[in-house]
Amino acid sequence: MNGETRKIVRVALIVGLAAGAAACVASPFTAAKVDPGSPVAAAATAATKTKASYRKFSDIPAIPTDVPTADQVRAAVVQQQAAGAALTKAVAPGTWELKDSEGYATKARRDARAPAFEAPTDADRADTEAFARAARGRASAPSSQPK
Repeated sequence: MNGETRKIVRVALIVGLAAGAAACVASPFTAAKVDPGSPVAAAATAATKTKASYRKFSDIPAIPTDVPTADQVRAAVVQQQAAGAALTKAVAPGTWELKDSEGYATKARRDARAPAFEAPTDADRADTEAFARAARGRASAPSSQPK
């Protein structure tokens, strides 16, 4: 039984190594074939032929100086957690109750009361009639001919 397992493992190992060797034939450093019918074929071919400059160690940016320390970050987190806990406590159920509801109702009734209504006087009626007369004077019938 063990002899059969060893044969299967050997065959699988040989097949795996052969597949790995075949995969090494495809090199990532060779230029890929470009479809000549593609609208970007010329640009792609030119891009593969251009030589790019290598990055230098001097291109690495300087270490920033305004990065907070671990203690500053820890203090900010603790402060934020404390503020969150205070907010949770402030809005928890049972933290408030209605008080002075009669005073609130009295104020609402006072604010909702309609203003005193006064009957129009003779001067108000005369102003309204003068406005209506002027509006009738400015009005004219539309033309019966289409424009």
